[in-house]
Amino acid sequence: MTALAYLVTTAWKNRVRELRRNPGKLVLVILFLALLVFVLLTPRMDPVPGEYRDRSELYALALALYGTMFLLTANQGFAAGGSFFTMSDVNLLFVSPLPPKTIMGYGLLRQLGTSLMVGAFLLFQYSWLNQLYGITPLELVWILLGYALCLFAGQLCAMTLYSRISGDDARRKAVKRVYGLVILALAAGLVLPSLLSGAPSLASLVASANAPWVRFIPVFGWIQAALMGTMEGAPLQVLAALAAMAAFIAAIIPFMLRSGDDFYEDVLQSAEVMTTAITAKKEGKMTEAVPRNVKKGRLGLGKGWGPSAFYHKHRVENRRARVFLLDAVSLIFIASTLFFVLIMKGTADTASEALIAGFAFATYMQMFSTAAGRWVKELLLPYVYLVPSPPFAKLLAICRENLEKVCLEAVLLFVIMGLLLGATPLQIAGCILARISFSLLFMAGNILTERLVGSLSSKVLVMFLYMLILLVVAAPGIVLAIVAGSLAGEALGFVAAMGVLTAWNLLAGLLIAFLCRNILNYAELNNK
Repeated sequence: MTALAYLVTTAWKNRVRELRRNPGKLVLVILFLALLVFVLLTPRMDPVPGEYRDRSELYALALALYGTMFLLTANQGFAAGGSFFTMSDVNLLFVSPLPPKTIMGYGLLRQLGTSLMVGAFLLFQYSWLNQLYGITPLELVWILLGYALCLFAGQLCAMTLYSRISGDDARRKAVKRVYGLVILALAAGLVLPSLLSGAPSLASLVASANAPWVRFIPVFGWIQAALMGTMEGAPLQVLAALAAMAAFIAAIIPFMLRSGDDFYEDVLQSAEVMTTAITAKKEGKMTEAVPRNVKKGRLGLGKGWGPSAFYHKHRVENRRARVFLLDAVSLIFIASTLFFVLIMKGTADTASEALIAGFAFATYMQMFSTAAGRWVKELLLPYVYLVPSPPFAKLLAICRENLEKVCLEAVLLFVIMGLLLGATPLQIAGCILARISFSLLFMAGNILTERLVGSLSSKVLVMFLYMLILLVVAAPGIVLAIVAGSLAGEALGFVAAMGVLTAWNLLAGLLIAFLCRNILNYAELNNK
């Protein structure tokens, strides 16, 4: 057995042994597999729809997913780069008597496997993809493989960019401008035909995403072409796309290794950054990316005293991170929700059904965005515990910025959504208020989770408990909303349901926050 083969087999054996020694992780793995089996079997229990939607929409969605992941991953090359290796590889593998090409091949294969593991969330989308487009489990596997290949190619491009431009700031800025212009050109090529058609619609946008020239876009265009050829039975198209990908990977690796700088020195720095982030997550800490060169603007908080200083501090941080009115993550979230609504608009029988589907999707995504807000990071730092003010006042102060951000998101999202679906002003107002109330409920659920198990080191178990608490707390409100909507009749049913849902969320959220008001008295609750 070769050294690298021994390394791979031993690593997998140790993972299996760790499951036996750690019952918590074993339970999570069993739960993951059980949920996956449930998702794969659920469509067989539902009646087969009379007609599936056009699969060109699925190809457009795949192009959007592949393009977003590839471009975002490759963009890391302008900052800290990327690495296929860990610090243990740097300390042990790099000093071993193995050829550098062999070590690089090992890193590439391991990264491809990691990309497959990262894309495992796509398997849980089988139920709705099967209902809308009639895809089979094998076709879902092809989508997953395409996602993994895009992520792998993006990581490879990030390493290449970093190794070529990290030592020259002028070159880095020039390449970044070109990169941005290329993205703008691609976006214009996909969107302008729909806008210039005279009647912009989802169908025209889907047609632009499936235009013949899109199949020639490097990486994500090729992978979309391979996916389309696989599902439509066009083997020549699949072979041509895969050959282009193979040629791209075969050409970029030597180009990366022949960089003017020492490639393995760059790998060392990238591995250190990645290892630091992983270690922080294992210890329950949260890290935030900081730009290498910070441009000075307006300095200082400007105002604030006592607990209110945290609110103004968050506003300054938001001002530096936002693109327009909101940060990039919020804008991407709004865009993806609106795209989902456009798809549901053609599926739902009425505008109210499409609005309910859009509200449910937005609420589901909000569950994760709320748990990653700035107020959560503040709980993990010591300063909020040292301010000599009442704990409940400090808790409200650190949550204030997130509530304002949610209000702005809700207005922008549901006003646009309501105009797209032809909803009434009362329906739009009901969605806005219900979304704000869900934000308060999710924040209260996060506070309760930290109060109960803040010292638990496994953040996966913490997230699972967080979702379970939210499900239990929100369930009565959802049931009451359904009852109120059915009793109010068709005309006011939607508004009545949203009103009851808002009232329940506000009552439950405020009660939980009040009961947990002393959480900032004890830093030990959050493993400090």
